[in-house]
Amino acid sequence: MKKSICIEKLFIDLPFYDRFAKTRETGFDYIEFGSWEQHDVKKIKELLDRYQLKLGCFSGDKDYNLIDPAHCREFIEYLKRSVEVAHDLNCENLVLHSNALAEEGRMCTAGNELNDRTKIACAAKNLVRAAEIAEDAGITLQLEPVSTYSKPGYYMTTSASAADIIRVVDSPNLKLLYDVFHMQLMEGDLVNTIRKNADIIGYVHIGDAPDRHEPGTGEINYDCIKRLLIEELGYDGIFAFELSPLTTLEACVEAMHAF
Repeated sequence: MKKSICIEKLFIDLPFYDRFAKTRETGFDYIEFGSWEQHDVKKIKELLDRYQLKLGCFSGDKDYNLIDPAHCREFIEYLKRSVEVAHDLNCENLVLHSNALAEEGRMCTAGNELNDRTKIACAAKNLVRAAEIAEDAGITLQLEPVSTYSKPGYYMTTSASAADIIRVVDSPNLKLLYDVFHMQLMEGDLVNTIRKNADIIGYVHIGDAPDRHEPGTGEINYDCIKRLLIEELGYDGIFAFELSPLTTLEACVEAMHAF
């Protein structure tokens, strides 16, 4: 099983670049983070090599909204730059959002006032072009719905809101990032929803609800979710822990390894 640590949620008592060593020390092989632009890409590459880590994903959109026609040119140009960085860092996945999340999860709200028809049309237009770029580059784009509890005003807040557009675009390089924590808050019915979207789920984020701590601390039956994805549906992608410890870091690490 491929397990990743979101180093912008865990090990936050350490400076950013020290979290690579901590990830290896705690026995994980993959890391992920949000925006790349505020970091030293050459240093990240050196740290990945030094600690024999792989980069699971990072965000490919920064301040440019998928749903805003005024952002189309900048959205695509920034995605191209992100693809180049992904190649430099041997990363196979870029995360996209309806409302871009930049440094420290700050949400871009430009375009929120537009009507649904405009937002959906713009998202489809951008994703068709983005998928072409991803196919040429050998990168997989992971489109992530996010809960309004975490990001009030975010547009794609349910599995269907992203999955329907993914299916229309119909590219093998455009997938659904299924965040179990966000989707439990927004829609519940996790098992049926995962089954319905098994063909397009390309990445899974893990965090227990309602407070986004390690598995076993909240209301989600993660044993059931794991059996469903691996044994029934044959999911072989990354499980990424995007969460914060409930009590101690040691207890959290133990729970993540037990997943």
